[in-house]
Amino acid sequence: MMLHTMTRTLAGAAVLLLSSQAALAHHPWLLPNQTLLDGKDAAVAIDAAASEDLFEFDTRGLPLDSLVVTGPDGSKIEPRAVNTSSRHRSSFELNLDQPGTYRVASVSQGVMASYKLGNETKRFRGSQQDWDKERPPQAEEVRVTRLSNRIETFVARDKPSDKPFAAVGQGLELIPLDAPVDLSDGDRTRFRLLLDGQPLVDAAISLMRGGNRYRYKMGEQTLRSDGRGEFAVAWTEPGRYWLGVNHSVSADGAATPSQAPQRRFSYSATFEVRPR
Repeated sequence: MMLHTMTRTLAGAAVLLLSSQAALAHHPWLLPNQTLLDGKDAAVAIDAAASEDLFEFDTRGLPLDSLVVTGPDGSKIEPRAVNTSSRHRSSFELNLDQPGTYRVASVSQGVMASYKLGNETKRFRGSQQDWDKERPPQAEEVRVTRLSNRIETFVARDKPSDKPFAAVGQGLELIPLDAPVDLSDGDRTRFRLLLDGQPLVDAAISLMRGGNRYRYKMGEQTLRSDGRGEFAVAWTEPGRYWLGVNHSVSADGAATPSQAPQRRFSYSATFEVRPR
């Protein structure tokens, strides 16, 4: 896999782009050319980008050096090839050698910090490792936000798996309780939202159908997780959908005070719904 073409600098910049409050209008996504394949040609092509209009290449491609692909049996799978990496899009291919559902994710972490040197305010954006190296010992009024991002999609060969994926236990993640592929309008899919492996209660979940460039209204729906971190999506129209969650906590996991160090999490996933 020719991921050496993706630089560490690009990966860090993308993490911060997708996590900063100024970039919330840009939706990050992984988009497969199809979500359910048969054994005759079980290879899927996936585009990776962030865009203002859903599933349009209007902003920038995502780095591909933090891909984590989990097979139906829980094993880690290597993408077959990275086809392109350009300003507006990145893409790769994945062979589906086993029948069942695959979880395809881009997972990244980063740090945003501000501090004072004398009377001057400085800012840092990058990796935790670089922050540990570059933090000035004489820095004062240091404020650090640690970022955790997960962007994913689901694809399957022949028939979706019956069992849900095991939780990773780090950051925000979504566990489909029903098959997340082979969806049709009129279906209903249940999910469980986790934060560091524990149910995230009363979280706001955004759901939007693609094609918003050609609609007067965004058509965004807001859902909420229940006391077990669960919620359900009723797929009312065919199309490609984007689901997103943002959540912030203080460093010790308590409610976020304005001056406390924070952990900021983001999650997004894409789904395909076909006509019945």
